[in-house]
Amino acid sequence: MILGAALLTMTFSSCREESDKLMTYDHPDAMAFSKADTCFAEKFKILWNGLNQYYALWDYEAEYGLDWDAVYDEYLPQFEALDKQETVTDEELRALLAKVCSPLHDGHLAVIFNNHKTGTEEVAYLPSQDRAVKHDDYEIAMKYKPSLKYYSQVANGEVETDNNGNPIVLQHSTSITGLIGSVLKEKGIGLDWVSTQVAQLSALPNPTAAQTLRLDSLKTLEEELSAIKMNFSLDVVSRYNELVILYASLHVPGLEYFDPGFTDKGIDVKFALLKGNIAYFQFSGFYLTAYMIEDVAKLFFNVSNPTTRNHILGIQAVWTAWFNTVQQLHKAGTLGGVIIDLRGNGGGMQNDGFFITGSLLPEGGSPFSYSRFKRGTGRFDYSTLTLNYLNTMPDDMHESITEPVVVMTNGYSLSMAEITTIVVRSMENGTHIGKRSKGGICGLTMDNSTFTNNYMGHIGERHKTPVYVYLPSVATFTLDHKIIEGEGITPDIEVDLNEAEFVSTGKDSQLDRALQFLRTGN
Repeated sequence: MILGAALLTMTFSSCREESDKLMTYDHPDAMAFSKADTCFAEKFKILWNGLNQYYALWDYEAEYGLDWDAVYDEYLPQFEALDKQETVTDEELRALLAKVCSPLHDGHLAVIFNNHKTGTEEVAYLPSQDRAVKHDDYEIAMKYKPSLKYYSQVANGEVETDNNGNPIVLQHSTSITGLIGSVLKEKGIGLDWVSTQVAQLSALPNPTAAQTLRLDSLKTLEEELSAIKMNFSLDVVSRYNELVILYASLHVPGLEYFDPGFTDKGIDVKFALLKGNIAYFQFSGFYLTAYMIEDVAKLFFNVSNPTTRNHILGIQAVWTAWFNTVQQLHKAGTLGGVIIDLRGNGGGMQNDGFFITGSLLPEGGSPFSYSRFKRGTGRFDYSTLTLNYLNTMPDDMHESITEPVVVMTNGYSLSMAEITTIVVRSMENGTHIGKRSKGGICGLTMDNSTFTNNYMGHIGERHKTPVYVYLPSVATFTLDHKIIEGEGITPDIEVDLNEAEFVSTGKDSQLDRALQFLRTGN
């Protein structure tokens, strides 16, 4: 038996000579990456060996029938064939990456190769995107943006009103689409305001020198903002901020500094008190911690900038209104329920649990999952399972909520959105309504320096190595010891969003079903 095992090891090593060597794939190590600069086969070897050492779900993948050794034997020759071709298009490379990685179930996994034959820095493939397309709500979930306009109409009667008869709705945005997007699209501010000024000044029969100079500046700004509108992306932030400085003297409404920290940590938040004292809270990403805690805000934002400070206070105000309303109505015995709307929420910071479910549950923490680390270079070298808790508020800061709590998801609810869903479902008063979530709860960290301790995490470094792979730092299991990667969470009450109705009127069939449940218990 010993001799047989030795021969097997020798045979394995002869086919995949690098597979059992510890290579430092977690940072730009020259020995690991240099050959891959001009060779597709070497890129594939880094991908295969790196995942072999760092990926935390191999036993789960084996249950689905994936043979990682067979993947090497089948696809290495195909990458070697690419090296013999005179040209290799980005589409060819992406298609081959899809064949290799599509069986992998991790919901966060992203594989990025550079194509040295076209000069393209990033040819990316995300297995989760292929799976998301198979969700029956894929199209609407992808473009869905929560709106309370229909429910905010006083005549409709769905939103409680204050003493002045105004709907009790608060919302604030620090997302790039919310802040810069409004400057480019909303009436009366930004681009629209500039265009109106250009038209008015152009119509003057005898403009003064000052008016002519102002018109020239406005025309240039109009062209610049129009160009950004036509090519709107995360890359526009620096140019947009340049325009804010250059044209500050024009006093354009809405044209304000955009904090670069909002590019990654910008969120949209909404609170409404709906009919029957139902406290609705929606937010687009789990980055509340970056706004609610001063020391954390300083890490991400230019808090000394007045505009940034006002936006931070705006986010705080919306969450505080929701929290205070829930607590006050609960203490008065008049709370009709709570809705946490996580549709389209892509996750973020785990500490946000403190501000969401942590504000509803007793102190002492809320268990939500088990996790394990990878403890060696061997494919199945895993640690034992450890129970994970989300922080909850001390009892002297809040009272636990006993009224019904509904969490809402769709096919684009991911990561912390799913963890929050798991926590709500574990509550005796919790119910999950909407559509199946995307399926990605394995833990992540943004700090490359932590990976070497556990043989997992990033492979390479983005924009610095010819191969970069973004993958979890831990494998995460539900409280009943199941992995849901690539599968998602099926709601207790599944309901489709009526897209035609939502687009035409803003009426939200999923939200309506949540309201029906809270008001009737069914």
